[in-house]
Amino acid sequence: GYPSLYCFSLYMPEHYEGPLLKSVLKKNAGIFACDGFDVFSATNDSLGETEDGTTVKAILIPKINVGTSQDGTAGNAKLFMAVWDKIIAGGRFRYYDWTIKVDPDAVILPWRVRDHMRAHIGEHVYVVNCNKFPSSPNFPMMFGAVEVYSQSAMLTYADFSWKCGTQLPWKQWGEDYYMTHCLDFIGVGRISDFGIVGDNMCTGANCADTSVASFHPFKTEDAWHNCWETANGNPPPPPPPPPQSSDAGWR
Repeated sequence: GYPSLYCFSLYMPEHYEGPLLKSVLKKNAGIFACDGFDVFSATNDSLGETEDGTTVKAILIPKINVGTSQDGTAGNAKLFMAVWDKIIAGGRFRYYDWTIKVDPDAVILPWRVRDHMRAHIGEHVYVVNCNKFPSSPNFPMMFGAVEVYSQSAMLTYADFSWKCGTQLPWKQWGEDYYMTHCLDFIGVGRISDFGIVGDNMCTGANCADTSVASFHPFKTEDAWHNCWETANGNPPPPPPPPPQSSDAGWR
């Protein structure tokens, strides 16, 4: 597609994320509908096969303990620094207009992402996707469920991420906070797009909103696929009404 998208997810096969991603792959949905994709894990795993028969195997990353960040979320900056190092070493990002980090519980519609990013091809930018607290100096910021980076931003990160690792106090940071501060630090520009992800961690996820390119979080297979179908104009049927009690007329 144009612009081209390289999408990736880090997941834990032994948690809900493994079966969830397997079900997404079976539908050729989510990241598997991007132009290129990879999955990363700290344990050996295979998700199955693509429509053309290619086996989707996890790229291994080192096992890294995740603490708690300064805002109470996962202090996973070091974990994702290892993932980004693998992405840079692999080099596939160089062949795509945009690189997108997608959490397994995020429902992403790649063609809508293309619509959002088409006007920014060739720019030296990443996307800030949440403005939950407009009066806070930390907002707008990038929430980590769906992170979007231009090819130029990725090339700069590849060259200068060592500066962030050695000169920023990242040890208590979550991954999205780290990437926001790192890219600002090494001179990558920002664009604000609050429709790139509808996030219940931010201002809400309405899978029926056709102006939004992705939705988060949907942690069960049913919830994920219901959102996918709703976003594609095929909402699931409403549940049947509860049965009437047989003695309802006696009261």
